[in-house]
Amino acid sequence: SIQGLFLLFGVAIAAFFPFFSAFLRARGVSPAETGVVIAGMAFARVVGNPIWGHLADTRLGRARTLQIGTVLSAVAGLAMWLSGDGFVAIAATSIVFAGMGGSLGPNLDAIAIAHLGEGNMHAYGRIRGWESFTYALSCLACGLLFEAIGLDLNMVIYAAVCLVVLAWSTTLRVPTVLHVGEHGRLGAVGTVLGESPRFRSFLSATLLLWFGFSGAWNFIPLKILDQGGGPLLIGFGAALGGLVEVPMMRSSSNLSERFGIRAVFMAGCIVYALGFLLWGLVDDPQVLSILTFLEGIAFALVFTMSVVIVGKLVTPTLYSTGQAVAATVGFGVAPILGGLVGG
Repeated sequence: SIQGLFLLFGVAIAAFFPFFSAFLRARGVSPAETGVVIAGMAFARVVGNPIWGHLADTRLGRARTLQIGTVLSAVAGLAMWLSGDGFVAIAATSIVFAGMGGSLGPNLDAIAIAHLGEGNMHAYGRIRGWESFTYALSCLACGLLFEAIGLDLNMVIYAAVCLVVLAWSTTLRVPTVLHVGEHGRLGAVGTVLGESPRFRSFLSATLLLWFGFSGAWNFIPLKILDQGGGPLLIGFGAALGGLVEVPMMRSSSNLSERFGIRAVFMAGCIVYALGFLLWGLVDDPQVLSILTFLEGIAFALVFTMSVVIVGKLVTPTLYSTGQAVAATVGFGVAPILGGLVGG
């Protein structure tokens, strides 16, 4: 059941993530305004992710939170599709969409590492690799589709897949184990931050890494379009990166056992740095599309190790909150900075 959810999430993300800035351009949003939209969505994650994590660990349970968030995310995606052209409407619905999305990824990751257990947590990449597999195939399929009909239906596809995710989630057999204890004014978030100084240090590294990523990755589609490429090249590059992710994620378990979690995480950072540099220097749209394979290598190493690191540093009953806080910094605070600077 858990692997099935990862397979479906790969399809949903492929319909939205690689094509979002191109979708914004098709709706009349300028590059500078795109940066503002990305920053606004990141701010919504800063607010929403910790709340979703707290609810999952202390009130609703992870599976129920995932289901509620899936419905709300689908509704927000459809609202974005119906909002029409123009910056204000797109920005408003995008912010709501991002706030709802914080209930999905962190909870699914928490469910996965809780299922694996402390002793086998390093094998997370073998499960997560299935999402990369369907992501890669779906990126190519969406690129072909959007090249033919335009980008207008990407959020409709996302919403439809979310409903399939909701239906599949009913097959989960995840015990509801809530964290018991006093949390203070910040709830479970305050407990997580207060218990582990090493976790706070890891968040600092996370901020730097995803700041660079957001300032580079979100604008590659616009660069491809400016140099004469189209949605097919955008989709091809994203698919190539996703295909590379599959073997890298599945091998991350063996790599971490041999070299250590920290070394694998650092290797991913180095590959990202190389990718950021080349994406800035290369103008040819075909070469730029191919070079996105570096994102697949780096993301596979960094993301899998990040999930495991959080699992090692956070109390098991607070896995959702820990993953949500890490996602808040990496995909919330960092994109506010990177999105604005990149835009």
